Amino acid sequence: MSDELTGKRALVTGSAQGLGRAIAEALAEQGCQVLINCAHSPEKAETVCRVLREKGFVAEQLICDITNEAEVREKIGNAGIDILVNNARQDPYRRPPEMSDGVWFNHLLNVNLTGAYLCAQAVREGMKQQRWGRILNVSSVQAHIGMEERLLPYAVSKAGMHALTRCLALELGDFGITVNTLAPGMVETENMRLRLSDEEIERKLSRFPLHRAATAREVAEAAVSTIRCGAMTGETVNINSGIYFAP
Repeated sequence: MSDELTGKRALVTGSAQGLGRAIAEALAEQGCQVLINCAHSPEKAETVCRVLREKGFVAEQLICDITNEAEVREKIGNAGIDILVNNARQDPYRRPPEMSDGVWFNHLLNVNLTGAYLCAQAVREGMKQQRWGRILNVSSVQAHIGMEERLLPYAVSKAGMHALTRCLALELGDFGITVNTLAPGMVETENMRLRLSDEEIERKLSRFPLHRAATAREVAEAAVSTIRCGAMTGETVNINSGIYFAP
């Protein structure tokens, strides 16, 4: 257990399921008090909290729509956050058929990028006052490589998180606050096979040098290692089975 993280309050946005849940669980194992966040699924969030409490960890819900500036300022700004993991995102494969291109593009930006910015704005002053803090922005390998048309808005929103990381890292370094990006590739979660058929998964993984997806646990462990490192800021940790460097 890390003495540095023991007792720290960690908010992982979008942590009622999937990768966010895995990151929250990994931080709880490090002794953090974890806040399980979602906007619309309090039952799922409470289930995660209950499972963590049964293991002896400290966990509580923080129901908040990260695209609502006033709500973020009130709920997240007053929660005493030491560690912020901006993980919440809109699934790019779940576009409502009635939604126009422009509305869908703006929706993805609002959830994936604006929400991360608002959360960072809400916690930064508290971190500056205590001269310690960790912000981790969960991006995607799709920010690095050209994607098919239906994934273009998602890739753009994730690319913006890299600029957000660098700008915040430059400003907050004087206060002992690190800001980094984690950029996974394909991650095995409960929803992966709801988005993609077996054939689509096999076709995508054929392009990966390792020919496999990362487990959510592997990505969560990379997140914890990045958060624990006080000497790294403004950087991107790529964990994508090699697709980033592959031709």
